[in-house]
Amino acid sequence: MLFGQTHNRGQRKQQVRTAAHGFLAPDLPWEFVGTVPKGEQQLSDQPPTTPPVFAYLDANTPLLCHEHVALLDRGVFGMVRGADFLSQGLRLGEWCCYLAPAGRQGEMLNRLCELGRDAEGYLADQTLQFPGESLRLDALQDWAEGFFAHAERARAPGVRWLHDGTWLGPLNIPAEQFLEFHAHLNYLVKHYPSVALCQYYDVEHLELPHLFSAIAVHRHLLVEGSLVRDNPFYIPAEKFLSMNPEHRDHDLREVFQDVGSDVKTLLSALAGYGRLQKPAKPGP
Repeated sequence: MLFGQTHNRGQRKQQVRTAAHGFLAPDLPWEFVGTVPKGEQQLSDQPPTTPPVFAYLDANTPLLCHEHVALLDRGVFGMVRGADFLSQGLRLGEWCCYLAPAGRQGEMLNRLCELGRDAEGYLADQTLQFPGESLRLDALQDWAEGFFAHAERARAPGVRWLHDGTWLGPLNIPAEQFLEFHAHLNYLVKHYPSVALCQYYDVEHLELPHLFSAIAVHRHLLVEGSLVRDNPFYIPAEKFLSMNPEHRDHDLREVFQDVGSDVKTLLSALAGYGRLQKPAKPGP
């Protein structure tokens, strides 16, 4: 199986065989997210330097500042991870947002209370916020920009953005447009000390176009416990937003066919690719 970087089609498609899975993956230079290969242009959704560790997921997976991470899981235990992620941030005085339907929001409030957080108090002082379910795409983008801007004016030490990826957005926003919102989110995460975590659990029940687009729009993936910092299918925001939706998942569809059109095998291949990558060395 060949993993070719969608934002460098035709380039650096050398192959490395993974001993664990027997797949072929690209032998790419081990550049960190903040490092631009020689001769390539810095894209505006890339942080200029190697960021420091911002948070730890599950107490042992470091998430670096400015990262927008998609958590792909075949299980259904995303609420626990997400609540821990937000609870850590609230304890540190960070502003936290949870993008999810109303039912999930209520579950999150209960979980935060179980973790010892005064969820209602955080809602009252706006350090914890939930976007409305009836927002249109432009209104959701404006809301997100305002959330980051207000956090900055309040001198919050950071922002944590959590999205329940099983919910593909408000009813009046088509799914493909809602995923375009994630491309815009890459810009916001870059410009403020923050991490965005999008949880796509029980992914075998997601529609394939949504799964493929979710992979393509996130620079970083956490798959079966393996952190893929250099997602070979990531499409930078500028290109993602300008591409026809049918073209965004072209490379992924080819690989999906190569692995027998099986989601489990695709995720295992991505996890194996992540294990090949050298760990990033965070900045000071």
